[in-house]
Amino acid sequence: MARCSPHVPLLAVLLLGCVLGCETESADDNLPATETANCEDPISDQQPSDEAPVDFAPGIEDELAALDLDELPQEVDITSLIPLYRGFVAYALEIPPGELGETVERDAAADSGPLGRVVLGALLLGQNDASGIDFSFFRRGLQRYYTCSRGFPTTLEAFREAILDYEALDAQLIDSAPKCAPRRLLTSPPDGVFVAESVIGDEVRETEILLANRRDDGQLDFVVYDAEGALADRSLFPTITPDVHVVASAPYACMTCHVDSEASDNTWGFNVLMPTGTGACAED
Repeated sequence: MARCSPHVPLLAVLLLGCVLGCETESADDNLPATETANCEDPISDQQPSDEAPVDFAPGIEDELAALDLDELPQEVDITSLIPLYRGFVAYALEIPPGELGETVERDAAADSGPLGRVVLGALLLGQNDASGIDFSFFRRGLQRYYTCSRGFPTTLEAFREAILDYEALDAQLIDSAPKCAPRRLLTSPPDGVFVAESVIGDEVRETEILLANRRDDGQLDFVVYDAEGALADRSLFPTITPDVHVVASAPYACMTCHVDSEASDNTWGFNVLMPTGTGACAED
């Protein structure tokens, strides 16, 4: 199933589809030596507006550091989580959706890196919530630590040198429903690289990339580069109001549209290359 999650708020649904339709935290071992992101500093120091999604709320580093994760039992029960939330937990821990059990091992998650600690923090804070997780906290942690922890090249030029020089590929220009503007697609399935350039006039406003076959869990990785070719943790998306755009977080907005609700019986995945019916300009 490739439609956007019904559990995502309406505004988020309008923003979805980052790419074509629309130690766990270590750098990818498949990447050649190049300048890659690290988590010492945020990917971006740009301050979003007050209308920005909860993902951008500041202070997640201090809040996570202040939590005593040892308050959780060694085996943390996650049976109350809905399939979408289980999918995000599995993704953060790099566990295949079908292999996530009824518990999360506390020490293993903590040792896996910042995203593992974000999972534990969200579960700790969500103990008294019917959902079993503080999902806003999780989203903030995902926003802060995902892009930096995957070891992506810090510039688009470095990406082309280290992973694939996709500019030589045949390009397909499409009208993008998520972006309400032309998008140039350059794909190489054998390399597991799927590139979408948002084109405004003669300029590429941003480049969004799906990477396949680079994770232990078999899911997609999501990479965004801005107009200057710098690694980014956010993306511009149109709303239903003409010429009005909002900032959406990456990878969260991307993931909620490239979601696979049939990845396993009780855990969703994030491996859909071509989602349909998504975006502010999607046809009914």
